[in-house]
Amino acid sequence: MRVCFVVNSARTQKATYTTLHLAFAAYRRGHDVAFASVDAFSQGDGADIVAEVVRAKPGRLKDTASYAKAVTATDAPREDARLVDFDVIFLRNNPNAGKDDGDSFNPALDFGRRLKQLGVLVVNDPDGLSRAGSKMYLAGFPVELRPKTLVTRSVERIRAFLRELDGPAIIKPLAGFGGKNVFYVARGQSANLQQMISTVKRAGYVIVQEFLPAVAKGDKRVLLLGGAPLEVGGVVAAYKRMRPKDDIRNNMHVGGARRRTDFTDAERRICDLLRPRLVADGLYFVGVDLVGDKILEINVFAPGGIANINDLYELDVGTAVIRDLERKVELRSVYPEPIPPHVFMRA
Repeated sequence: MRVCFVVNSARTQKATYTTLHLAFAAYRRGHDVAFASVDAFSQGDGADIVAEVVRAKPGRLKDTASYAKAVTATDAPREDARLVDFDVIFLRNNPNAGKDDGDSFNPALDFGRRLKQLGVLVVNDPDGLSRAGSKMYLAGFPVELRPKTLVTRSVERIRAFLRELDGPAIIKPLAGFGGKNVFYVARGQSANLQQMISTVKRAGYVIVQEFLPAVAKGDKRVLLLGGAPLEVGGVVAAYKRMRPKDDIRNNMHVGGARRRTDFTDAERRICDLLRPRLVADGLYFVGVDLVGDKILEINVFAPGGIANINDLYELDVGTAVIRDLERKVELRSVYPEPIPPHVFMRA
């Protein structure tokens, strides 16, 4: 199988990245694995889409650390490749990374759509990514699964929502990620509220969301494959993220701690309710963040967590994903005509 991972930058990949774990698992299983930076694509008047791709030098690499070093080395083999020659294009770039202006334009989606039309298996599906890339995607799921939420740029509507909520809330950018510019608003708080709103509005639309007290006990990242919780050796690929002291965010990069966790019947039911929509939208590999009995966020562009889950449970989640991807490619060889994406999802 020939697989190309599209990332923000092939030169900045790290051994802790989920993309590296996926790529190393494919490499170790003997597949041809390449990386393409999202700004390395070209298309002329013809149908071909070309990108500069980089691979690790041939040889035996023992772990993700040595593989990451080989891929990012200055002398790593590089070439211009026709992307239609790959069996799989795995879109793993975050369109919001490094942007402060709210511009979420993602060229990988346009190139991905074209490659999909040319018969290449593109995951996650670029049209599904377009629909699910916004935090507003949650609005399409049952109201029981999500916190009370307002999306707006109107200061008056934000104030009215907070009055009606009559409880604590979170204010954050619609196009944000990684916990940047996330503010906690206490019940009835007026001090600094205008400054918070103004700061978030600079990035575009604002999300005002009911604060879930259960977040104090951490949120739970669950990886879904083909719309279902990913299980390896009977263990669901999930872990709990605990927030640092005096911070409302559970993100690992701000000092959050990771913990083992169970996976309850109630959480499985939430994932079951998500599955039909995710499958219909071709969202093959997804991360879902749960707090109590609510969905906090659905991560579709570059969901992470494999390194943490592998360390916590001594698993190999990357290989489980690649094995399933192999099955998808094999099915496409048996059924070459275009068929609905749910046929390629896991049962």
